[in-house]
This record gives sequence, C-alpha cells and structure tokens, in this order.
Amino acid sequence: MRAARLHGLGDLRIEEVAEPSGEVLVTVEAATACATDVKCLRHGHLILGPYPARFGHETVGVREDTGERVLVGDSVPCARCRFCDVGQTQLCERMTWVLGGFGQRIAAPAAALHAVADGLPAAGAAMAEPLAAAVHAVARAGVAACPDARAAVLGGGTMGLMLARLLVLAGCDVTLADRHEERRAQAQAFGARAVQRLDPAGHDLVMEAVGRPEGWRAAIDAAAPGAAVVLVGGCPSGSEVTLPAAPLHYAELDIRGAFHHTPGEVDRALALLAAGDVDWRALAGPTIGLDELHDALQRPSHGEARKLVVDPHR
Repeated sequence: MRAARLHGLGDLRIEEVAEPSGEVLVTVEAATACATDVKCLRHGHLILGPYPARFGHETVGVREDTGERVLVGDSVPCARCRFCDVGQTQLCERMTWVLGGFGQRIAAPAAALHAVADGLPAAGAAMAEPLAAAVHAVARAGVAACPDARAAVLGGGTMGLMLARLLVLAGCDVTLADRHEERRAQAQAFGARAVQRLDPAGHDLVMEAVGRPEGWRAAIDAAAPGAAVVLVGGCPSGSEVTLPAAPLHYAELDIRGAFHHTPGEVDRALALLAAGDVDWRALAGPTIGLDELHDALQRPSHGEARKLVVDPHR
C-alpha cells in the first residue's frame, strides 16, 4: 500500500509500505490536514515515533472487519495513570498515539474508533478531531459559567473559526481578529463580529489560536481585568515564550492552556458536525492525493482558512 512517511525534518516521501498490523484495520476514505501536520514536517512533534514515521491524525475510513464507517481517533488514554484517574485523559502520561491517516490503510485499537453518523461525509467527519480540541478549549475557558461573556478569538485559521462558532453557540458576544479580509468574512458567516485588531483590555475571555509567542502576548493585551486567557495555538518546539508579568499580577488575569481533547469530546464534535451546528463545508479546502501532500503542506497560508482533504487512493 502507499503511504506518506517522514524520514526527518522536511523529508516527506510517498512510499510503498507493508500493510499495517494492529487490532482493527481501517481503509482510509479521507484525512484532513492541519497545522500539527505542518509542524510534524518542519519541526518534528512530540506525538511522532521514531523515523521513518507515518503521520496524519484526522482520519475517517471503513472498518475492514465490519464495514462500519469510523473516525479513527488519534489517541487512546491508558486509563491507569494519575490524570486518567481524575478524568483528565487529554494529559494521559502513557497515551497511545494513532497516526497514519496519510496512507491507504491504518491499523488502530478498537478504543480509538468512533462511529460516524449516516449522511456525514468523510471529509466532514475527519474535522471532528480538531473540533474536539476546540470543544475542549471552550470547556477550559469556563464559558458555561458566563454564557454572555464578551469573548474574543485571536486568529482566524480553521481552529480560530471553530472556536468562534462554539462560543457563538454558547451565547457569547464574540469578536474574532485576523488580518485576512477573507477570514474575517468567514468569521461573520459563523456569527462572530470580525476585526483586524482587538481592542485593548476589552474582553472577558480571550482565546489565542495563532500559535506564536507574539500572539500570546497580544491575547493578554486584549484581556479585561479579571479575564480568562486560553492559549490554544501551540508553539513550535524550542520557541522562547516570555509573557508580560505586569498585567498577570495587577489585572489578575487567569492564563490557561488547552491541549488536545478527551474521547467524549470527540463524540461531541461528531454530533455537532452531523447536526450542522458547525458547517464543515465552510472549512473544507481542495481534495488532493498523496503525491501532492508535500507541496501542499509547505505552501504559505493566505486567503480563506480551509483544511486540505487528502484522498490517499487518488
């Protein structure tokens, strides 16, 4: 079978590889790409195993044993560590990462598989993985305790747009900031106000979805006294991050990280997509084959925020 494999930083090859072995074999219908895949290619990533490494972690396909359509969750918590014991499975100390969506077939533990509703196309269902991370981030923000909050999202990529939509659904007054006019239009279609720059100290909740240290500082600048700031965009390995101490101290800001998701949040994301509460079509980009993947991941991001859809059989 054909699959994309990383042989080192920047070294992506499409190769004939042995059939994967594992508990359940899934024929991949579609895998969407995200910033994590770009990080895997350019900088490496903590979820990658040794090189050569298969990657791609937003994967939908058909179980070869039952014929059921499933989302292949990218992680399975151990259920035994101290974090799993208290329900924080996204921080599992012995997480099993399930990668290989950029290949024609993938082997996965049964515990990683989530049923896909009839009528939800593969490309839409694959977006449940990043949407689950957005669901987790909004839960970390504590929106349920203040549904009418003045909320801001910094960054109008696909994650920022997902966050904005979830905040709108929660009843928040949402503003999204992005320098791209096309992404501001997408945010408005999702029910948010859209601006180029956030007002300073004007928001009860700020969610940063840029993934750069300067974005973290900008999020703090936009937070009102007593606000919560949730850092959703991860930085590349080795980035030096310094946060301004004065507003953290004098304005009593609550800075929170948001990483990954729980299995239950994946199911919640699939339900949102199936119900049409989050319009996956507004986030879907072109469908490409494996041979186009390297160039597509290296291409600069501009214009509308759209997720690449990879058909490994194309």
